Amino acid sequence: MARRSGVALAVCLVFATAVPCVRGAAASNCSATSVGFVPLTDMGAGSYHGFAGGLYPGGTNFRPVAHESAGVAIARAIVPLDTLGHPDPVNGRIVLISIGMSNCTQEFSAFVPKALSFAGRHPRLLVIDCAEGGQATQDIRIPTAAYWDTVRARLRGHGSSPLQVQAAWIKQARRGPTEPFPASAESLTNDLGRIVRIARAALPNLRIAYLTSRIYAGYATSALNPEPYAYESGFAVRWLIGAQIAGVDSLNFDPASGPVESPWLSWGPYLWADGLVTRSDGLVWTCSDFQSDGTHPSTSGRNLVADSLLAFLKRDVSSVPWFVNPALVAIEDRAPAGEPRLAIAPNPTRLEASITFAVAPGVAWRLEVFDLAGRRVRDLGAGAGAGALTIHRWDARDDGGARVGAGVYQVRLETGGRVRGTRVVMLRAR
Repeated sequence: MARRSGVALAVCLVFATAVPCVRGAAASNCSATSVGFVPLTDMGAGSYHGFAGGLYPGGTNFRPVAHESAGVAIARAIVPLDTLGHPDPVNGRIVLISIGMSNCTQEFSAFVPKALSFAGRHPRLLVIDCAEGGQATQDIRIPTAAYWDTVRARLRGHGSSPLQVQAAWIKQARRGPTEPFPASAESLTNDLGRIVRIARAALPNLRIAYLTSRIYAGYATSALNPEPYAYESGFAVRWLIGAQIAGVDSLNFDPASGPVESPWLSWGPYLWADGLVTRSDGLVWTCSDFQSDGTHPSTSGRNLVADSLLAFLKRDVSSVPWFVNPALVAIEDRAPAGEPRLAIAPNPTRLEASITFAVAPGVAWRLEVFDLAGRRVRDLGAGAGAGALTIHRWDARDDGGARVGAGVYQVRLETGGRVRGTRVVMLRAR
């Protein structure tokens, strides 16, 4: 049975031998249920025309430790800004925008109300769709393109300014590609590189940009971006992010390394799956997830992307510090005078951490771990204080070997009706 990739949808049950059930107007080329390509996330040691898969260098789906740590540091430095770009925690804004063409604006338009209705979002977060139909990479890869005027106008329309934009979701493509692979993907990589640099110049406080490649295009009946180009766009994104990780000067995001030319780059959700061939995480694309041209998403397709993006931003270690309400991220550790603070090391961690605390003699204590939605994910134990330093080892795996997902968690110590807490960042497993 095929399932959606961890998103809350009214899902139709799709079997390999069944006709996809209808959720709105479907594409007209519904027989193209597979093109035979392997998603980058599932490629493992395999390759495509000699090029390795995975989302990041080395064939892995996980950000390199140094790059992820840099992203976490940048995320923690993001604060609400006024329209002149000055920190203003009371009235300022953290603005997240979209950059792209028709699919991007349709999908982000579905994301905006979901993000704004998310009860746990940062109270100063403003989400604005700045993508525009018909604006392919060829149209926006120069600084004087009319598209960038559109971005500024959208910001003004929401009472915002370019100096408040600190994060972006970029989903772009070249119009009508014809080059063979890898030249077609390399052209897209070059265009995306220009676009992230223009975005940084036009939006001087843009710190983080998440990129997503195309969704499945096997049902497409137009030449806008059919297969294999939709699939190959994943390589373009992979190569661009890999170039920044490798230290290419024109993509520098670190002021300590020279002039800042680009925001910090990362994959957002990877959304390509081979039609009805179930991806390892359960993602499939049915014919009814598309409009009649097989390229643009229908309502269900837009919601699939929107829910995937929301799930990503709610849990990723590089987005939680600015996307999620700080009140949900941590309870401040107010240790009594003379009592050691609740401490965690290493932090961030990939699997295990030592939690250090002390509780007065005879005082009952309980140690628990919660996610950002307030759900308890681990009960680490309880006892009575001895007045001495206590070191508790937290293994992120449960008794069955299941591991908590990457993200930010709260470690809470309850003692005599008082709650102390601190954050721990769980990185992705290698």
